[in-house]
Amino acid sequence: MEVILKECKTYNDNVLTKQITSALNALHFDFSRFYNAKVAIKPNLLTSTAPEAAVVTHPLFFRAIVHVIKQHGGIPILVESPAVHSLQRVMKKVGYDAIVADEDIQVADTSDYIVIHNENARQFKYFEVPKIFTECDIIINLPKFKTHALTYITCAVKNLFGTIHGMKKSQWHIKAKTKSEFSEMLLDLYEAYITDSSLPKTIIHIVDAITILEGDGPGLNGNPKFMGIIGASYNAIAVDYALSKIAGFTIDEIPTITMGMKRNICAVSDAITIVKDAAIENNYNCIPPKESGSQSILSISIVNRLLKNMIIAKPLPDDNKCTLCYQCKQICPAKAISIAKDGETIPNYNYSKCIRCYCCMEICPESAISLSQPWLQKLMR
Repeated sequence: MEVILKECKTYNDNVLTKQITSALNALHFDFSRFYNAKVAIKPNLLTSTAPEAAVVTHPLFFRAIVHVIKQHGGIPILVESPAVHSLQRVMKKVGYDAIVADEDIQVADTSDYIVIHNENARQFKYFEVPKIFTECDIIINLPKFKTHALTYITCAVKNLFGTIHGMKKSQWHIKAKTKSEFSEMLLDLYEAYITDSSLPKTIIHIVDAITILEGDGPGLNGNPKFMGIIGASYNAIAVDYALSKIAGFTIDEIPTITMGMKRNICAVSDAITIVKDAAIENNYNCIPPKESGSQSILSISIVNRLLKNMIIAKPLPDDNKCTLCYQCKQICPAKAISIAKDGETIPNYNYSKCIRCYCCMEICPESAISLSQPWLQKLMR
């Protein structure tokens, strides 16, 4: 099982196109398969933010993929569904709208969905995904490599979660409340993508790891960091593993990787071949997300109520940054956030209801929500 890591120090179109083509060549991809093929492209368009913030897949990275596909006679189709904002609003803010217009790219309606299934699922066998995938010949997963408060990283595996329509994403946090449960759900979804016969057989994961997000990602609380890498593989877990290893992250802390290997969705690490350019370092010393604490207690109701606030980090709004836009309230799957009390300048958080999914922190446009370290964790340290 191969992962290709190509050096790419710029978002220049010619350089990107060349290096992406080189990565696909190294994966032994037959470019003639693009001819007259419908190719679904799934970037990460989490929210309305500037590309320089490293929260979304860079628009020039997206354009380079489009150019590679069109150079070989393919038909690119954009497939994405942001959590809160409309896709049109996010595209305009990020800079995708001009590319879509210039390149005459179809934008899929992700509200038109089908149900795919995974007979080997650990938790969830059925998922609603965009129907457009059944009409396509190839899927190109185009994630941004970022840290994540809940799953440690978000990359190829988690980016497919973005195909679930809009606010329906937050509902999955109610079904899969803990870090372990949520990660198993992501793996159930990924396995459905690679086994359901109604979907394309070929999924290629091409990762924008040129400028990544470290620290308290995946939203604006994280910090951009230059790595200068394009990652590519036919296996999502393998490319997540390779980039996490290069970043200097602790693999055992990343449940989608460790669980995925145990489930044989990906080969064990010793069987993954990482083919990288000589100029790529072995460790970029990237800053991981803060430790949020063990979430396994959330499955035990009485312990959940008594100890949750003591040992699991909670999202904490900052009254100096908050603008009371209430996007946090809109996305909260547990309905734990309400309007500000009289005289207060931040939303009211009911931490007894909060399930610690950190969706509010992820979506906040002002980076006004951070993780508070649990007091028992502080004491133990």
